[in-house]
Amino acid sequence: MKNKYNKPSEDLSRVRFGDKRLDKRLKSAVEKMENQSKSSILSGCGSKHEAKAFYALLSNEKFSKEELRNQAVKSTVEHITNSEATRILLVQDTCDINLNGHKKTEELGYCSEHIRGVKAHSCLALMSDGTPLDLMDQQYESRTVRKLMLNKEEKQKRPIEEKESNRWLKTLRNTVKMVPEGVEAVILCDREGDFYELYAEMLSLGALFVVRLVQDRATIDGDRSIQQLRQTKACGNTEISIPRDTRKNTPARTAKMEVACCCVSVARPKRVKPDLPASLTFNLVRITEIGETDEPVEWLLATNLPISTDKDIMEVVRYYVQRWKIEQFHYILKSGCQVEKIQQRTYERIQAVLLIYSVIAVFILALTYMARSSPELPCDVFFEEDEWKVLYSLINKKKIAPDEPYSLKSAVDYLGEFGSYRHSPSDGHYGVASVWTGLAKLFLALDVRDRLMGQV
Repeated sequence: MKNKYNKPSEDLSRVRFGDKRLDKRLKSAVEKMENQSKSSILSGCGSKHEAKAFYALLSNEKFSKEELRNQAVKSTVEHITNSEATRILLVQDTCDINLNGHKKTEELGYCSEHIRGVKAHSCLALMSDGTPLDLMDQQYESRTVRKLMLNKEEKQKRPIEEKESNRWLKTLRNTVKMVPEGVEAVILCDREGDFYELYAEMLSLGALFVVRLVQDRATIDGDRSIQQLRQTKACGNTEISIPRDTRKNTPARTAKMEVACCCVSVARPKRVKPDLPASLTFNLVRITEIGETDEPVEWLLATNLPISTDKDIMEVVRYYVQRWKIEQFHYILKSGCQVEKIQQRTYERIQAVLLIYSVIAVFILALTYMARSSPELPCDVFFEEDEWKVLYSLINKKKIAPDEPYSLKSAVDYLGEFGSYRHSPSDGHYGVASVWTGLAKLFLALDVRDRLMGQV
C-alpha cells in the first residue's frame, strides 16, 4: 500500500486548463467542498465571493470537464499501481440523481418517467478484499423525453447502441484499457448487466467477471440456463455475511448458505447482432440461504472465474459481496454530499460538480473501510499532521497531542465519536454516515481556529 492516500483536492489540483488562475481556483474550490461535503456550494465555499469564483470557474470557456475526468482516472490508476495489487475489482452501477426542482436548467432531461435528473453510471476500483481505491469512470445520461413510447418487441429490436444498457459497454471499454499491466480486473455487475452483448465484450477483452443473473437463457443443448443451475445438486454449505440493505431497511447478518455450480453454453438471442458469437460458455454459481427465514437470499451468478474447488466457488461469492460498496458510494453521494441539491443552470455544469463530489465520496468510503481492513496503518496515510493532532485533542480533551501519528482505526473511531456515533459493546462498525459527519465537524473546527488566528 502506498504511503499516502491523496485527498481529492490534491489529485484534482494537477488538472491543467492552460490558465494558472483557473487551476488555482479549482484546487481552492475542491478543498472547500471536501471539507464541508454536507453543505451547499455557497455555504461550503465560506463566502459569496468564493462561491461566485467557483461558479465562474464552471462557466469559463477554458474549463474542461474532460480534463477533470482524465485527471481523476489518472489518479485512480496511480492508486492501483501504488497499492501493489495483482487483482482488483471494478464495480459498475447506475444511480438516479433526482433534480426534479430544476425546471429551468438548460438541457436537463429525465432520469425516469416523471423525474427530471441525471443517471450517473459509475465504476469504482476496489482491492480484491473490497477496500475502495478510487473512481475509475463515470458517465451521465439525461433523457430528452420522459419515456420512449415503444412496445416490448420494438424495444428489443433496437440496436444496443440506442439502448441505455450501452453505458455498461462504454464503461467496460473505458476502464479495462486503463488497468495497469500485470493487474487482473474482475468486473462486478448487478442484474442490469446481465445481457448477451456485455458477456461477449468481456470475453473478447479477456476480462474476468461476476454478474448477477436475471435472464433464463436458452443453452445450445435446448435447456434453460437458470433451470439447469437450479437442478444442479448442491456441492456444499457455507456461511457468508449479508450486508445491510438500506432500501429494505434490513440489518446485516450472517447467513447459512447452500452452494451449487455448473458450466453452460448459452445460445445467442435472435435479437442480438449476428456478428457476435453464436454461443458463449461460462460458469454459473447458485448460493441459496437455508434454514427458517422470511425472505431467504438467493444469488444466481455468472462468471468466467474457475469453479473447480470449494475455494474457487467461495472466491466468486466473496467478490460479488463486495459489489455492495457501490451502493454505499451512492448513499454517501446522495445523503452525505447531497448532490440532489446541486444548484447549477446547465446540465454540463451539473456533470462537473457530480464528478467532483463523486471523487470526494470515494475518499470518505475508502477512509471508512481501510480503517477496517488495515487498522494498524498510521493515520497520516489519510490525514495531515495538523488534522490528526486537532482531532486527538478534540476527542480526548487534551491540549497536547502525541508526537507520532496514532493508528488509522483510532482516527476513524474518533471521527465516528465526533459524528455522534455512540460506541458500545453491542454496536457494530462505525458507519460512513458517522465518518462523514465527523469529518465535516473536524474541518469546521479547523476552519474556525484558523479564522480566529487570522490565517484566513
